[in-house]
Amino acid sequence: MVFKAIIAGGGTGGHLFPAVAVGEEMRRVHPESEVLFVGASNGIEAKWFPGSGLRYELFEVSGFTGKSPLTRLRALREFLRALSRGRRLLRSFGADVVVSAGGYASAPIAVAAIIGGTPLILMEQNTRPGMANRMLWRFAHKVCVGFADAADAFDAAIVEVTGNPVRFSKTPQTVRQHTGPIQILVLGGSSGAHRLNLGVLSAVKILNENVRQFAITHQTGEADTGLVKESYRALGREARVVSFIDDIAAALDCADLIIARAGAMTVSEIALAGRPAVFVPYPFHHDNQQEHNARVLARVGGAVIVADDECLGENLAQTIRRLSTRPECLQEMGRRAHRSSIGDAAGRIVHLCFQVADQHANTPHSAAKIDETLSGKRVCHQVMRSQPRDGVCDKRTQPERVIEGVCGVRQDQEPVA
Repeated sequence: MVFKAIIAGGGTGGHLFPAVAVGEEMRRVHPESEVLFVGASNGIEAKWFPGSGLRYELFEVSGFTGKSPLTRLRALREFLRALSRGRRLLRSFGADVVVSAGGYASAPIAVAAIIGGTPLILMEQNTRPGMANRMLWRFAHKVCVGFADAADAFDAAIVEVTGNPVRFSKTPQTVRQHTGPIQILVLGGSSGAHRLNLGVLSAVKILNENVRQFAITHQTGEADTGLVKESYRALGREARVVSFIDDIAAALDCADLIIARAGAMTVSEIALAGRPAVFVPYPFHHDNQQEHNARVLARVGGAVIVADDECLGENLAQTIRRLSTRPECLQEMGRRAHRSSIGDAAGRIVHLCFQVADQHANTPHSAAKIDETLSGKRVCHQVMRSQPRDGVCDKRTQPERVIEGVCGVRQDQEPVA
């Protein structure tokens, strides 16, 4: 019997590429598997899927958060249309399991799976669950979390700490020998990060006066490529500037120090590669999601957190100067980061997919689970930590500007002005 799976997710690379990694692993383990990807027509997947050779469908759907009432109404209308299309797609494709990798692109097909009684597996990449997963997890058969910090948000009976699936063509060497100039890699996420780009340029301008022994590869996002190239030219600094990096494993393999936003996949890739990082979390997310992601590595001494504020350029320059003169410190940070990583995440998730599908095929129709949940017979406990865990400070009680867990600055040190 052919195993069939629908894997939904997208909008950003942080949701798309974990979904693709799971689908590729599914085909590797079970070559006869049929995998259909579902994404959004306005997400990064609309550009990426056509050249991928993968089977896919794109839905016209958009997110609800941070929108005006009129835009939310439009998003709701799109969702209902996508839900109707998703139900038809499930019936025609005959999926054994639906995997939701998160993001607004995944919600319609996940809800369609719940209504139709198809087993649903959720993936949560971040330490703080997104809106879709917060709403849907009670109907899921399994929830796969990328970080242990996220597990308490879900029922212990269904949550699995699998790690985040990464698409490494070849795993980078986890210990890099530092010879020649320090190789700095700047990552702004799949869409780039304008404020981070400006902060790095400001830091380079400061460092140009004193430190020249470093080389830069800067991933900017499409919007800022020209601006960043011209800025490096004006500073007299050679740099490799690209809008997007296809082979992130190769880029990480050549890097001595990473400066990056702290999206879940960026943190996971850096940890698995065993590279030291300076994280600059996106400051405007409603629950400081990226800061919590960054703390996973910062609290074990594998990363430094620098706040995205008016002092970003100065603080980045100071941190780069300090770390770049201590190669042994960079190596120790990389080792600590790697020890916190979880390998073979895609394999773990695929194993759960086959397991759940097999259990579903050998039990009475699971619509009873939905009825039981809706009627309140099934009791699920959602526990969110209100106190700091493992020595990690909650931002609401102790804001910081610069945090280092290793090499020079204590966790409780005063912010750098």
